[in-house]
Amino acid sequence: EEIPMQQRAAAASLLGKLAGQPMHGPRVAITLARFLPDGLVSAIRDGPGEAVVSSLEQTTETPELVWTPAMAASLSAQLSTMAADLYQEQMKGRLVDWDVPEQPSGQHVMKDEPQVGGIYVRLFLKDPKFPLRNPKRFLEGLLDQYVSSVAATHYEANAVDPELPLLLSAALVSLLRVHPALADHVGYLGYVPKLVAAMAYEGRRETMASGQDTSRAQAEPIEHDNSDGVPETTVQTPQERVRLSCLRVLHQLASSTTCAEAMAATSAGTPQVVALLMKAIGWQGGSILALETLKRVVGAGNRARDALVAQGLKVGLVDVLLGILDWRAGGRQGLCNQMKWNESEASIGRVLAVEV
Repeated sequence: EEIPMQQRAAAASLLGKLAGQPMHGPRVAITLARFLPDGLVSAIRDGPGEAVVSSLEQTTETPELVWTPAMAASLSAQLSTMAADLYQEQMKGRLVDWDVPEQPSGQHVMKDEPQVGGIYVRLFLKDPKFPLRNPKRFLEGLLDQYVSSVAATHYEANAVDPELPLLLSAALVSLLRVHPALADHVGYLGYVPKLVAAMAYEGRRETMASGQDTSRAQAEPIEHDNSDGVPETTVQTPQERVRLSCLRVLHQLASSTTCAEAMAATSAGTPQVVALLMKAIGWQGGSILALETLKRVVGAGNRARDALVAQGLKVGLVDVLLGILDWRAGGRQGLCNQMKWNESEASIGRVLAVEV
């Protein structure tokens, strides 16, 4: 039987009021989330009811919501079956202790799509400027899952998708580019030391695994130009790709003074960021990023700049920078050649070395 539009909208409005109720609203929202995706639960909470009904009948594919009329029909059939079964039990005169299912219906879940904080990560990467309802929640979820996924690869290499850390780091960088103010929040949450430690660990792990054929078997080829301008193909191991993802995240965070100051904070047993970035200058595909990150962290606005300069002097950073600038020592036959820079990269590297 077709339910009038007015009644459907009124029901959606009532659910929205219940979900927004201070005391019991969170429980109502959790119950709704067992049947509907987070995007629709948020739409119900925000209202109005007419907009909710319209959303249920449309095909939607955004970072926050994937929904089709077929999914709506499937959910409707499931709810009808549940209601009919409950009615039959009641007609038998039994006292039914009924509760909603613990697991979601499964009709709206995209099992192959990583979802963080109610956001489909791959769909977000397709449209990073999509206006998220709660970008801070997405950021916190990305940070937590990224650090966890990197740590999981240390112990469960065969059980963890090696692409997951790369996907999450790409989403982190894109989110911070669109919402640069969120970078300060990362510093306040205390994730900067964890990211520095993860990058340092991956660097050590790659060194230990560099001679193993198993690492090279999973490596990804990349191309660069040699001194004659002819493309050469090298490979990146999973460890190299993960450590570069850490570097990209730190590079983006270094634009925040709060995060740059957090990078300068060291304690016993923790890696020093300047020494780590100096080592990263020699990483394939990471040298320019490392130099740019160094430039950002020693910016004039960083109150911990003196500590970073002291770290640089201690580990011989000045000699490395001078080596990059010296055409005879750092040019085609020197550091630039060792880092497999082409002419353009060598020019950029020298400019960054001067700025650092």
